[in-house]
Amino acid sequence: MRDYPLFPLNLFLLPGDFTQLYIFEERYKQLINECWEKGESFGLPFSNKLNARNYGTSVKVHEIVKRHENGEMEIIVQAVGNFRLDKFHYQKEGKLYPCGEVSFFDIDVGLKSSPELLNHFKKHLLNSKNLDAELLAMEEPGIFEIASVLNLNDVEKMEFLGIAEAQKMESYLINYLRYLELLQEQENHVYQNFYLN
Repeated sequence: MRDYPLFPLNLFLLPGDFTQLYIFEERYKQLINECWEKGESFGLPFSNKLNARNYGTSVKVHEIVKRHENGEMEIIVQAVGNFRLDKFHYQKEGKLYPCGEVSFFDIDVGLKSSPELLNHFKKHLLNSKNLDAELLAMEEPGIFEIASVLNLNDVEKMEFLGIAEAQKMESYLINYLRYLELLQEQENHVYQNFYLN
């Protein structure tokens, strides 16, 4: 897509993730107001030296929490997709904000988890004493819902997104859950040794 509105940030999200932003620059006030009024999405290119693939997140304004007298805003955005940034323009013609040419990922955000992944996930919730009833009650959480709960860091999110095959994405999450399980076991072992001494 050409001339896609952009708001570069040191932030990378997966579809379904929410985050809160404080908008204070004039160019981004203009961008947010336009996208909010039209119900359109905009891009957050991940401005980090670790982002060698030029990945970014497509988001929509979910809520304007507060508007200040000077036009600054506190907003909540939801990630609706991801893209690769092909070309960046510092200013969109006739606008204050940047834009760019982007290629959207063809992602099935509704991918459901297999019984194996679901078992590992629920075991993790119980072991981590995360007794969130809503999480435990999810019968068929999606792969992206599980990834969101696991709080992957930005690099891990990019690795996960770059896989692009459902089965391999599941394997990535299963291995990640096994890693967390191992860390928990080591932590418990250290605690027991400390307590016994």
